[in-house]
Amino acid sequence: MAFFRPLFALFAVAALSVPATAGAPGLPRQMTLTGGQRMTLGDLRGRVVVINYWASWCVPCRAEIPLLARYYRQHLSQGLVVIGISVDPGANGKGQATATSIPYPQAAWVAGPDIAVSAVPMSYVIDRHGRVRYEKAEAFTAKSLDAVLRPLLAER
Repeated sequence: MAFFRPLFALFAVAALSVPATAGAPGLPRQMTLTGGQRMTLGDLRGRVVVINYWASWCVPCRAEIPLLARYYRQHLSQGLVVIGISVDPGANGKGQATATSIPYPQAAWVAGPDIAVSAVPMSYVIDRHGRVRYEKAEAFTAKSLDAVLRPLLAER
């Protein structure tokens, strides 16, 4: 994995611009989704947010994407937001690639101070108040995803 760290440093970002998470590694300060919508994570306050770094060459990432997609569809009405950020080099020149078949939003462009994501998949879960409540470089299972998200979705 040490071989890939310089590559991840080129594409990963940090520093969330909301209290209690300012400086959390791997979180974008600003992003533009593939549909052109610009946002910050602060814009998503009041929702439970999953930021998921992935790569097309990553087998655990490819296995995790359908799981995240199902959970996203099932819990969207409860305030769940999932945003994928690919670490694949992209043709758009911004270092991001996206998969059009993924049903949850994908960041086409992200901005923030560069910090290396140590591995993919890498996920951050942010509660409705903007606090990072989970971060791990490991693919979710159905059980672990439910264990992390169900309590946060129930919070108001």
